[in-house]
Amino acid sequence: MKFRLDNISFAIPVSGALYDGSLSLLNKCGLDVSRPNDRVYTANIPSLKGVDIMFQRQSDIPSRLDSKVADLGIVGLDSFYENKLDNGNTIVIIDDLGYGSSDMVLAVPEAWIDVQNLADLADLSFEMREKGRDLRIATKYPRLVTRFLNQNSIYYFDIVDASGGIEVAPYIGYADMICDITATGNTLRQNRLKIIQNGTVFSSQAALVANIETMHEKYSSIELAKSIIEKIEALLNSKKFIRVTVNLSLEELNLSDTDELKTTIGSNPVLHGLKGPSFSQVITSEPGAWISLELIIHKEQLLNCVTELRNMGGISITTSDIGMIFYKDSIGFSKLETAISIFGDQK
Repeated sequence: MKFRLDNISFAIPVSGALYDGSLSLLNKCGLDVSRPNDRVYTANIPSLKGVDIMFQRQSDIPSRLDSKVADLGIVGLDSFYENKLDNGNTIVIIDDLGYGSSDMVLAVPEAWIDVQNLADLADLSFEMREKGRDLRIATKYPRLVTRFLNQNSIYYFDIVDASGGIEVAPYIGYADMICDITATGNTLRQNRLKIIQNGTVFSSQAALVANIETMHEKYSSIELAKSIIEKIEALLNSKKFIRVTVNLSLEELNLSDTDELKTTIGSNPVLHGLKGPSFSQVITSEPGAWISLELIIHKEQLLNCVTELRNMGGISITTSDIGMIFYKDSIGFSKLETAISIFGDQK
């Protein structure tokens, strides 16, 4: 596949959890990626002409954006901040896409019973320096680790470059300790390593990033980026809410019409929902006037809402997921537009 210069280039991780999560996210947004097989490293989105997909190693995606090869990308925040240029033009548009959560942690051998926290580690590094060598830390994230340790007054250490399974580094004598990504800590424990207290260097998840310089150059194609950002944002918005529907009898509530019901519902904060309820008449053979009430509420309020509706005599309470929620403005796209405008003014 040959990319058009005026198309939007969108970099996605080529494998692993972020690959699966990214394709699933885009699929739920109605942006299915068409990739013939896993040996092809380019693809497209049939429903959004003008967007070229490139599959890259996650650690390479920040440099692809910095070098203007890609315009948009999905990447873990840890890889983004570790590998991006400090003076580059790549920014985070949406910082949490809802998957790829992990922690970058400092881990030491379990045998180090005197090292429980950062203060103990600082003492150890000072003692080792006095004995003629520095603490060796194996990690794939030298920039983030160095910054974190310096912020916590730890200066005497050497970063040991590492790749693959670095958990074995202390065991074979390659390093004294490690700093690596973990989701559960199981692999660390299996290799007789322990996470020290306050030793979380960085908490990461998948994020949407963009190069504002290339987006400025391709401003005629900005609507393509807007489509991607808006749909992702709307999907993420919807995950916080749930739709609740209930049938209510006006007679049981001693109400004469829906105006009185609106007042009753409106005075109850649990039942107010996203923008208040909506009503429709229920066609039924049962006597009296029945109303179907629909609410969009925070998921955390669901059981409270059900209790209130039951107390009002509500029956046939049902719930359903919401596909997307579009607010008046897109926070992510507004952030991109503002950054592009500032970049243009500075040129």
